[in-house]
Amino acid sequence: MTRSPRPERTKHRRLSLPELLRTAVAGPRSRPLRTVLSALGIAIGIASLTAITGIAASDRAQLLAELDRQGANLLVIQPGTDPAGDPVSIPSTAPGMLERVDGVDGVGVIEKVADAASVYRTSIVPASQTGGLGVRVANLGLLDALDGALADGEWFDEAGASLPTTVLGSTAAARLGVAEIGQRVWIGGEWHAVIGVLEPLGLASDLDSMAFIGKEWADTRWPADAVDPAELIDTEQASRIDAVFVRSLPGAVESVRPMLARTANPYSPYLAVSKLSDLVDARATADATLSSLAVGLAAIALLVGGIGIANTMVVAALERRGEIGLRRALGARSGQIASQFLTEAAILALFGGIAGVVIGALVVVGYAASKQSVVVLPVEVLVGGPIAALVVGVIAGLYPALRAARLAPTEALRAV
Repeated sequence: MTRSPRPERTKHRRLSLPELLRTAVAGPRSRPLRTVLSALGIAIGIASLTAITGIAASDRAQLLAELDRQGANLLVIQPGTDPAGDPVSIPSTAPGMLERVDGVDGVGVIEKVADAASVYRTSIVPASQTGGLGVRVANLGLLDALDGALADGEWFDEAGASLPTTVLGSTAAARLGVAEIGQRVWIGGEWHAVIGVLEPLGLASDLDSMAFIGKEWADTRWPADAVDPAELIDTEQASRIDAVFVRSLPGAVESVRPMLARTANPYSPYLAVSKLSDLVDARATADATLSSLAVGLAAIALLVGGIGIANTMVVAALERRGEIGLRRALGARSGQIASQFLTEAAILALFGGIAGVVIGALVVVGYAASKQSVVVLPVEVLVGGPIAALVVGVIAGLYPALRAARLAPTEALRAV
């Protein structure tokens, strides 16, 4: 008896990548509004990531630049005390030696003058009424070392430093009633022409109440031996240097600082070297603090975007039960259904991520423009944003894809 041949098993062909992409794109294209709203959820998440990270990076760059400008890379050297308790002065050769140190960007020097050298508005003001103002000798590099600015006039040049001229700090000018350059003030029994008025010096605010005179003129008019010996730390060296301000290159403070005392006074390196403020420490902590905050907020934003995609895909699976049942009845395997939904989620997330990066970058640019600060967009965010969105989309779409794949054809067809 001849047996009838067994029917051949239907071989299920796997979807190729182009077919899978066409199938996955067909669903979102048929529902453009839902697609836009779905992509918008992840776009907002990635835009938040980009904006938060970019704004934090821009603020950090602006803050560090501001710290550098105000003195985070500014060190001050002052007379000190050796282990025996004897005072140690700053030699007159110190400024030239300090300028040769690697990483030093500028050296400013202020020196004391005789006690009689006070500043007054007129010659008839009693000597005891100093108004809390003082007089200091300044070298040509002081303004640059302090990164100071002039409200009016000019700083000393080689010619002006040898003449009876003065540059007033902001507080000194206000107390003396000097509103413009060209006026004269009484210093040490002589008239001095005001050639400049400084803006407030920020961290070096104690210098705002000073009247500065040029070193060449001071050396001629008030030689070192005219200074009260009680104010000199070391009368043998006859150094009247009160302080040396050393500005390092950005980020070189810690490498420069240990070399300053020995360079300034090789024979007795017990000078006091200090940072002008705690902004050096603030510079180190600001980066870590702002970065941690940005990462935490960005993670929350991504989580919200992922939940949005998961919710959208679950709703889509429920609404498309009829389509799923029809495809299963026509021979589609559960794995193919899962792949379709997973690919749809990945596509939505990828396009949402790209849109989010663009939106976030525009937000950062707008924020920086409103603050008149630098624009910083980390490359890792611009590249990693869409990748992160893709990963989040795949993870968020995993459950809806499995749920859609597990729908029984008979149950799914009831929705047709």
